[in-house]
Amino acid sequence: MSGTLHAQDRAGLELGWWEAWRRACRYEVRHLTALKSTWTLLVAMGLLSIWVPLVAAFVVRSSKDVGFQDMAASVQWSPRLAQVPTLAFYLLVFATGPVSTELLRGATRTTWLVSAGRSYAFWAKCAVGATIGVAVAVISALLQCGGLAAVLAVKGIAQPAWGTLVGPVARLALWTVCWMVLCVAVASLIRNRVVPVLVLLLIPLLAERAIEALAATIPGVDLSQLGQWLPFAAGDRMLEHGSVQHAVVFLAFTLVVSAAGHAVYGRRTG
Repeated sequence: MSGTLHAQDRAGLELGWWEAWRRACRYEVRHLTALKSTWTLLVAMGLLSIWVPLVAAFVVRSSKDVGFQDMAASVQWSPRLAQVPTLAFYLLVFATGPVSTELLRGATRTTWLVSAGRSYAFWAKCAVGATIGVAVAVISALLQCGGLAAVLAVKGIAQPAWGTLVGPVARLALWTVCWMVLCVAVASLIRNRVVPVLVLLLIPLLAERAIEALAATIPGVDLSQLGQWLPFAAGDRMLEHGSVQHAVVFLAFTLVVSAAGHAVYGRRTG
């Protein structure tokens, strides 16, 4: 068995890094596009995106109803709800599914053979997932803004400065890249289908807020600013305010977790 696995890891060198990388990414794309759940989720997210302009047709009566903060929160899928955008809940399936399913069904050896090794397979999952996440985020924003622009034009209401939304959409795209990579990494660290999802949702929703609350109870130490520097809280502030410092924290956290996920994934036996 060890000889077979060793041959799998050497295949990337024999093919050349570019061909091995292209093969790994193509395999992941084919895998995802072959699943009915992929298309079901994409349709669902598309419908949710056009829901905003559909509702706007009934509630928007003047340019005052189309404020920047409301539009930014809309294209970012209201991240303040749980320190992660609502979009992240749907993208969990894309990012954790390929890893969790393979590990549970023992199909990783097939992936390694097709992808020319573990490293190529892991980073291809990250890259393809991140690309899908960015595409979904950008297309969703375009659907929302395009639909709302049409509604405003029909009603004869002045168009807002759409260019001001480029920043919020770009920050959502960056956040989504990190999220998709984190999902792959956590699914690689925890060989289970449900637990990685729970971990990814409960850390920003409960764990970080619990840490912030406990820090405030420590006597004689001012830790009032600790909460905003926890990883997902920092990501939330990057989304909302465009803070470079908080973006660095969230990116560094993503890199550390992805490195750990890559190391564990590389030691899996299938």
